[in-house]
Amino acid sequence: MPTNLKMAERFRLAVDASPAGMLMVDTNGLIQFANPKAEHMFGYAPEELIGKSIEMLVPARVRTAHASLRPCFFRSPVERPMGAGRDLNGVRKDGSEFPVEIALTPVPTESGPIVLVTHIDITERRRAEREIAQRAVDLEIANKQLAQFVHVASHDLQEPLRKMAVYADLLEQAIAKSELDDVARAARVIANSAVRARTLVTNALAFSRATSGEMHRQPLDLRAEVEAVLSDLSASIEESGAQVSVDIPPITVLADRTQFGRLIQNIVSNAVKYHKPGASPAVDIRAKPVGEAKAELSIADDGIGFDENLAREIFQPFKRLENTAQYAGTGIGLAICKSIADQHGWTIGVRSRPGEGATFTVTLSTAG
Repeated sequence: MPTNLKMAERFRLAVDASPAGMLMVDTNGLIQFANPKAEHMFGYAPEELIGKSIEMLVPARVRTAHASLRPCFFRSPVERPMGAGRDLNGVRKDGSEFPVEIALTPVPTESGPIVLVTHIDITERRRAEREIAQRAVDLEIANKQLAQFVHVASHDLQEPLRKMAVYADLLEQAIAKSELDDVARAARVIANSAVRARTLVTNALAFSRATSGEMHRQPLDLRAEVEAVLSDLSASIEESGAQVSVDIPPITVLADRTQFGRLIQNIVSNAVKYHKPGASPAVDIRAKPVGEAKAELSIADDGIGFDENLAREIFQPFKRLENTAQYAGTGIGLAICKSIADQHGWTIGVRSRPGEGATFTVTLSTAG
């Protein structure tokens, strides 16, 4: 066998084994050759590619522009390496698009110039880049939340600690004077302040876990998860005389079970807690599909409500509204809900008016 034939055969074997898609295209834009990787990449059989226009592999919106650039290239053919051009998409036989990186290599032949078009499917690279970018955004958000959290937490912790220090001095003076009533009063204040500080620390840890803890997303039956939370809250619901209604069609959400349960529990607990004095609370829980792969869960109550201008503030850690001073709490529950929603990529919002209750809405991701 002549040497040139052996070299041609070796070249053909190398091209066929290449992990990149390779097409030979003539000056008319017709495909003269396609290696197996290109056939697999675009989803065509060999006979469906050979002799066909290269524009069939280009998105319809840019085919005219693509065809107009070809004569310019062949008039002055210059090699264009990978990564030298714009973001490009290829089109498979089924019409789906995917990101590609393309290199153009002019090849002179006896019948005229042709171009070797090398394609690399960069879908996984783009996905990895998006994940890295999203992680950077998440990290920036987490850092901002942490800075805000440290500031607010340190401020809130100062009050019970300051009170404990003041009343420790008063306790010492009362003991020295044998004033038992003052001793008892100072001891009560110190004990209550210690409980308050411990509660703040406990809730701070809960917020930290909700912000930075690992998640295990899995398909969950929305109604079953809500009913499980209501079962856990049955004692407080019964004690308050709350009437809770649930209207949730069959919906499967994609969520971390523990965190999702905590989110529902915090909102329902608030709905039961912040009821009007002398009235039994009513809580209405509903859900419906919205758009593609989404569901909207709403939890409405008829409680004391609040000024809707403060809707953003209530999701901040340790933020409590003035008109709720008579109700126990640290203002961390809704901040945890916001953190859980953010980690899942959900949205959470609230509508409310003073004296007319509040409606919390969470837009969830569905599975299947």
